[in-house]
Amino acid sequence: MHKQKLRVLTPTEFDFINTRKWNGVYNNKTREELYAIIKKLKREKNICSGTEKKLYRIFQKANFGILLEKNTQTRDKITHTGKVQVSGNFEGNIIAKAVLIDKTASVAANIAAEVVMCKGKVFGDIRATHKIKITKDAEIKGDINSPNLIIEKGGSFDGRCSMPHIKPSRSIRLFGVTVKKTG
Repeated sequence: MHKQKLRVLTPTEFDFINTRKWNGVYNNKTREELYAIIKKLKREKNICSGTEKKLYRIFQKANFGILLEKNTQTRDKITHTGKVQVSGNFEGNIIAKAVLIDKTASVAANIAAEVVMCKGKVFGDIRATHKIKITKDAEIKGDINSPNLIIEKGGSFDGRCSMPHIKPSRSIRLFGVTVKKTG
């Protein structure tokens, strides 16, 4: 189907990357394969077909998130500029832009991110610069530091909570119009 349109990628490689999102969350094997395909497109971009060039434009700045799958045990220190999704058991530390702890996850770690959503179990401190959300079945044992905290009914939190004051911006957005604060 794609054979006449492709000059660099195999149909299998094309289908593999074409079914993914540039900002998706994938396991290590999938992430490595995706980055290898992107590298191949970059190396051969002078002979790429229009379809391949379009794919390269979409994926050239991809920052695939890290997925730690269900039924896995991982012990590590993760530092990532994108998303981290934990579905299995994890021990260590996580520093990322966004962290999702799935319902099936058990995490013994300190977590630092802009946004953290916890649906599973976390044993450790969580620091978020924007927001922490604890869903109805989640269990947190550790200290929390975030300017915004949401705990759904049924969510469990055992620890200290610090909610630093956010400095308000000098402008306010009302009904799609930016209004400057005066005085």
